Amino acid sequence: MKFKILSVLLVSGVFMIGCDSIGNSKSADDVAPEDISGKVQGGYRHLAMTVKGDSAKLTVYRGDYIKFHLDDKGDPQVDYELQIPELGIRAVLKDNTDEQPYFKMKTTGSFAFRVGEQDGIIEVVELRQANYRELSAEEAWKITMNNPPFILDVRTQPEFSRGYIKDAVLIPLQELQMRTDELERYKNQPILIYCATGNRSTTASKILLDRGFKDVMNLRLGIMGWGSKGYNIQFR
Repeated sequence: MKFKILSVLLVSGVFMIGCDSIGNSKSADDVAPEDISGKVQGGYRHLAMTVKGDSAKLTVYRGDYIKFHLDDKGDPQVDYELQIPELGIRAVLKDNTDEQPYFKMKTTGSFAFRVGEQDGIIEVVELRQANYRELSAEEAWKITMNNPPFILDVRTQPEFSRGYIKDAVLIPLQELQMRTDELERYKNQPILIYCATGNRSTTASKILLDRGFKDVMNLRLGIMGWGSKGYNIQFR
């Protein structure tokens, strides 16, 4: 298989990529929303990549599902190998974004990556923002017992059918950006978001925060953490 050197750049007007020098790690509290790389579309954070330029540093949130958007002006038959050794990621990237593999960012920290022969750093940070809280299963259960919030499930329909938290409304993450108007009446009310393990719900929380929702809560370990504590799960 033929591979080509690929590097990461800021692509004006399409995606925002952090440009800190490699090796200068930030804490989560130092990262502003504008420092986060790429743009969320359809539940995935798309990161722009091009065949020219120097190494760059990417910053994403823990919980992001990332895809790489290739802006390759060279040979369309060339494939690009992505490696993030510390995360156990190794995959071949294609030119068609719709067919790109995605990668779940489950662990915070700074991780070296390579695309072809080009090195870089991807930093994974926790979401820190006003009007946002992460809750343990115990904290979420107490809230649902005392002052029930609106509960949003962002998993898939098949996952939902296998069990859900009582009174939860399903809007899969991939559809959320197109359906936030359905939640407009809850914009100033507490909303508890959950998925399977707390990753997709982080992305969903950011989508609602960016739309001006005032009190967003994320179930940190998802319905799996909820169930492990013995809290009630509904079945159809």
